[in-house]
Amino acid sequence: MSDKLSKNDKDFAHAMALKLRLNRERLAEKEKQQKLIAEAGEFRMAIVRAAMKDHPGLTVEEALEMMDFFGA
Repeated sequence: MSDKLSKNDKDFAHAMALKLRLNRERLAEKEKQQKLIAEAGEFRMAIVRAAMKDHPGLTVEEALEMMDFFGA
């Protein structure tokens, strides 16, 4: 079947497969972040947001791990 597809059709199929995979990964990461936020609570998230404002490269997961490490 794949022998009958033109190069453009194959390229399109690969591009769509990549797009779908990236969308699934993005959605899974978003769900993971939402779960972390819900588990952390509003007080801890206020601290995380403040830290993220001061350190733009910081992620929610990293900030929460650091807080756990230091016992906050």
